[in-house]
Amino acid sequence: MLSAIQIIKTLILIITGSCGLILNSWIVAVHLSHWKKGVSLGDCDQIILIKGVTNVLLQCLVTFNGILINFQLNDYFDKEFLYVTNIVFFFLTSLWNWLTAWLAICYCFRLGNISHRVFIGLKKRISSGITQLLLGTVVVLGMISIPYFWTTHIKAKQNTTSTSVFEQDIKYLYFMTAFCCCLPTLITSLCMGLSLKSLLKHVHRMKQNHSQSWSGKMKTHARACMTIFLLMALNLFFFLMIFISVISTNILSLWDIFFWSIIMASPSGQALILLFGNSKLRSDLLKTCF
Repeated sequence: MLSAIQIIKTLILIITGSCGLILNSWIVAVHLSHWKKGVSLGDCDQIILIKGVTNVLLQCLVTFNGILINFQLNDYFDKEFLYVTNIVFFFLTSLWNWLTAWLAICYCFRLGNISHRVFIGLKKRISSGITQLLLGTVVVLGMISIPYFWTTHIKAKQNTTSTSVFEQDIKYLYFMTAFCCCLPTLITSLCMGLSLKSLLKHVHRMKQNHSQSWSGKMKTHARACMTIFLLMALNLFFFLMIFISVISTNILSLWDIFFWSIIMASPSGQALILLFGNSKLRSDLLKTCF
C-alpha cells in the first residue's frame, strides 16, 4: 500500500508532468507552425524552439526517474540502463543551462547599445551562424557527457530499501559543474548586467527629457531583462535542489517533497517564463485560449 508521501509525490508527478509536456509542446508546435508557413525564425526564436524540445525531453526524463524513485523500481533495471538515463539527464540539464546563456547573449546583442568593434563582430558572427552554434553546443555537450559512463560506478547502499547508489569521479564532477553550470551562469549574468545597464541608460534619458511614458522598445527591453533573470534564477534553484538532494541522505519528509516539487516543476517553470516573456508566444497563447 502506498504511503502518504508516495501519494503526494504521485500527484506532483501527474500535475508537473502534464503541465510541462503541454506547455513546452505548445511552444515547439507554435514555432514549427510559423516555420512551415515560411516565417523565418530569428536567433531568439530558434533558441526558444530548441529550449522547448529540451524541456519536453527533460520533463519526460525527470517524470520517468521520479516514477522509478517513488515506487522503488530501480532494482528492476540493469545498471547500464541507469547509467544511460543519468548521462541523458546530465546532457539535457547542461544544454538547458547553455541555451539560457545563448538566449541571454542574443537579448544582449539585440538590446545592448555597445559600439565596440569586438562586440559588433561577435554580434554579426553569432547572428549569421546561430544554427551552427546550437548544433555545436549539442555536439560538444554530448561528447562531454559520454565519459560519465566510465567515471561513475554503482556501490551498494546499506541500511536502506534501495540497493545501489551512484558514486562519481570527483575531478569529472568538478569539470562538469564548472563547464556546464558555472560558466554559462557567468555568461548569463554578464549579459543580463549589460542589458540592465542599457535599460537604465534609457530610463535616465527619459528622466532628462521629462517623459513619463514607456516606449514599446523599453517595455521589450525590460521584459527581456526580467526573462533572463528568471531563467537564470530557476536554473540555479534547480541545480541547488539537485545538489542538496544528492548530498543529503537524511532529509525530512516535507523538505524532500519540496525539493521533489522544484525538480519536477522546473521544465514547466521555464515554459511559463518563456511564454510570458515573449510577446509573440503570449499573443498566440491568448488567441488560442480566447
